[in-house]
Amino acid sequence: MITDSELRKLRPKEKAFKVADRDGMYVTVSTAGTKSFRYDYRLNGRRETLTIGRYDDAAGAKHPRDPNELDFGMTVSLAESRSLLTVARRCVERGESPSRTKVEKRQEASDALTFGRWAEKYFADKADPKNAARLADSTLAMRRSVYKRYLEGPFGKLKLDEINPAQLMAHCKSIKEKGAAAPAVQVREIVLLVYRYAISQDKSLSIDNPAEKIRPSDIATFKVRDRALEPPEVRRFLTALDTTATAATLRLALRFFMLTMVRKSEFVNATWDEVDFDNAKWTIPKERMKTGKPHVVYQCVRCNVRE
Repeated sequence: MITDSELRKLRPKEKAFKVADRDGMYVTVSTAGTKSFRYDYRLNGRRETLTIGRYDDAAGAKHPRDPNELDFGMTVSLAESRSLLTVARRCVERGESPSRTKVEKRQEASDALTFGRWAEKYFADKADPKNAARLADSTLAMRRSVYKRYLEGPFGKLKLDEINPAQLMAHCKSIKEKGAAAPAVQVREIVLLVYRYAISQDKSLSIDNPAEKIRPSDIATFKVRDRALEPPEVRRFLTALDTTATAATLRLALRFFMLTMVRKSEFVNATWDEVDFDNAKWTIPKERMKTGKPHVVYQCVRCNVRE
């Protein structure tokens, strides 16, 4: 076994070399003088090598670290490297590859910081029935579609601190130039919401929200819709609906939408206990509203009759 004193005295040579320690672990000394602990083992008939960590005799000297705080790839002392060696040997005994585990952890840590991973968490949160601020199914489906089509490819694998306002603006402009002005504005909104969600969930993040520097009007502007159906037109629509060859349930549903102007999900998920016949009103609870606030639909007084 090698000692700390012997380790400190090791000097680089023209070629990298190694010095054995114990149980398959050894120290490699690079031509630059870097000293690393490595462990050779065989698993499923194949030889693998794990880099346990880089040697530093001062690591953990002033404040000894708990073994649970150690991980492969850290700067460690000789004693700490032997603790990690024990962990690695136990992995091999269980038929697990410690070197693959190390790579997977590194990849997981890297992915956890990407825009794509945070977007997945945002969508999952907004689809959670237990979330009072969950999105309507139609809104969630629309945002997922826009993300998949316009954001996942160019931004999905980028870390949050790698996306800047200029980059986002250029991407939105390119989408608009292809004739998709509305999706271009929606892309900016999704980025804004994903960043806000990430920052609210991880207080340690020290990043700026690139979408906050861009106004929707900077991307595209739309003409205000000032045309609405006049009462005679609504009457003609309902009259024509009665003579349209379709299912009676569909005619009733369309008539209901015209009279209440509620969203499809608010209608199909309604329950009788939401309807107050005595006071002629239907109260949609906040849990099913896009705004997160309860909405009251008042009934026609003439219809205030319980069948």
